[in-house]
Amino acid sequence: MKIRDISVCMASPQEDMQAFEFACDFAMTHNAHLSCAAFTILPPMFTGYGIGGAGEVYASILQETRNMMKAAWDAFEEGLAGKEPAVEMRHLETFPNRVEATSAMNARYADLVIVRAPDESDAQPHADMVEGVLMGSGRPVLVLPVGWNGRTIGDRAVVAWDASREAARALHDSMLVLSDDAKVCIATVDANPSETGYGQGAGWDIGAHFSRHGYDIEVRNEDSIGRSVADVLLDLTVSYDANLIVLGGYRHARLQQAIVPGVTRSLLRTSKVPLLLSH
Repeated sequence: MKIRDISVCMASPQEDMQAFEFACDFAMTHNAHLSCAAFTILPPMFTGYGIGGAGEVYASILQETRNMMKAAWDAFEEGLAGKEPAVEMRHLETFPNRVEATSAMNARYADLVIVRAPDESDAQPHADMVEGVLMGSGRPVLVLPVGWNGRTIGDRAVVAWDASREAARALHDSMLVLSDDAKVCIATVDANPSETGYGQGAGWDIGAHFSRHGYDIEVRNEDSIGRSVADVLLDLTVSYDANLIVLGGYRHARLQQAIVPGVTRSLLRTSKVPLLLSH
């Protein structure tokens, strides 16, 4: 399975430049078409819009945002002139509450979408971009950690295996980015044999299946010993020297995740290596 179409989602030419540069390198490596979803996120309408002078104030703020982002994206595009690979610019203007839907729409026309991870230190839309692609497009999303400046992924990977539909989807999609001779650690956490889940041996069946695709497979059944599943996976990623974590995203409802953060949300905020998520 080959990548032929990649989209990188950007909310800002400055903040998302590392993700863009990685996407360029990745597209060149895979001889793939690269599109850039350049978002202009408009300020939300405030209470009182249309009453008295509030409408004029809002219209002024709206136009100022458009002018500022147009100047930023124009400068960004000027810097692309004559460089490889050629980049298809897709300018997407939307309100904050429509970022998910717009991201999902854009992602349906790519094999893989690349997005910077959410950052807890500032208010930005990357969490909505990730969730939009993941939940609404049927496409995998590669999430790059804030500040990550690596150039290589997929030669050593940890796969979070919980015998779910989402995990199976992610494992299959990982073949888009894994190198042909990749070393892959399939990891379970506190797993027990079961007829309808892991089978007789946790990780054995999926390890045998994936090895038939030519990868060097190791199965590790980890005990949490009081740690969260996310922390177990992060510890394993360090010990395995992996540069990619593969997992099924948001197996539990997002409302539940918002109340008690699950594995996906925890890894989005804390992982130091890229995540490949599928749903």
